[in-house]
Amino acid sequence: MKKKVAIVGAGVWGRTHAFLYKEHPEVELVGICDQNVERAEKFADEFSIPRVFPDHRTMLNGLDFDAVSIVTPDFAHGEIVVDCANARKDILIEKPIATTREDLIRISEAVSENNVRIMTDLHNRWSPPFAIAKQMLDDGELGSPVSAYFRLNDVLWVATDMLPWSSKSSILWFLGSHSVDTLRWFFGEEIETVYSVSSSGVLKNLGLDTTDIYQTILTFRNGCIASMENSWITPNTNPCVNDI
Repeated sequence: MKKKVAIVGAGVWGRTHAFLYKEHPEVELVGICDQNVERAEKFADEFSIPRVFPDHRTMLNGLDFDAVSIVTPDFAHGEIVVDCANARKDILIEKPIATTREDLIRISEAVSENNVRIMTDLHNRWSPPFAIAKQMLDDGELGSPVSAYFRLNDVLWVATDMLPWSSKSSILWFLGSHSVDTLRWFFGEEIETVYSVSSSGVLKNLGLDTTDIYQTILTFRNGCIASMENSWITPNTNPCVNDI
């Protein structure tokens, strides 16, 4: 029997989730909700989704489904995740899982109490170049890693045009979450200390109250160290949206 799946958030990455669900032979995409109902209706027409809702609570009360993708701006995850967990829905959530310690605690408690499955979409673990590198590390082909450098930046367009909510977010939430997870995965260890510096000005001069760039040094419990660079002020002339 196919799993019935719904999506919260009809934005750019919500479309990616919908494309993949439509390709999956064991999934039936049954609902979409978004505060912008007109956008949600266009989304539903494009992906042949039968039901449209103005918010996640209305969808939880009015639709039968098994699992949900939460694809809202990062700062808006907490309440939605808790409500979906309390409704006993399995959850796939865009990174980061939350942006405050309080939301993380609430989510952890709701997921544990309701015995639901939850996964964050940290998709570098399924990206072929990263997966090959990880396999080479696991096989000993590259030896034992002791240090790493990870640059993951976005062009300016992402903050100014792609994300209408960038001033409520951070490049560390938006891209740093991928960087940290990948380094943890490669080293097979958790982080012990963090030292980070930042620079602001480019985006604030454009009316966006968010930091331009972070340079971060991480030390891991096994003694490994890593430098991490995350920004969203790479020039728009860069050949790719990501500088990685």
